[in-house]
Amino acid sequence: MPDAMDVIKEAYAAFGRGDVPGVLNLIQDVVDWRVVGPSTLPYATTCRTREDVQRFFADLLNAEEITRFEPREFIDAGDRIVVIGFVAAVVKATGRTFETEWVHIFTVEDGRVSRWLEFFDTAAHG
Repeated sequence: MPDAMDVIKEAYAAFGRGDVPGVLNLIQDVVDWRVVGPSTLPYATTCRTREDVQRFFADLLNAEEITRFEPREFIDAGDRIVVIGFVAAVVKATGRTFETEWVHIFTVEDGRVSRWLEFFDTAAHG
């Protein structure tokens, strides 16, 4: 079974290729997947199933055109992995561009993601 860091690095590689099904294959059937943010952010939600996470990705990609996405630092804490990164994107509804750092906190159990939390500067999003 792959270790937690390998799982997370593969998830980012899949996302970078635009392979959302590849990301979904690395997620438990039942998951705690959250984006912390205001209700005005289309993808600020809590997902409980892999199908919910699939809708999250659809909402994200419908809302934004991501122009840069960079996981920059990986912190290994056993079954938890913390990743610090950067994103630049265009809000499709307004044409507004934004840049922000983000933090992702993962929990990996039995070789698949069971929990994911995202924090970023939602004010930068606009």
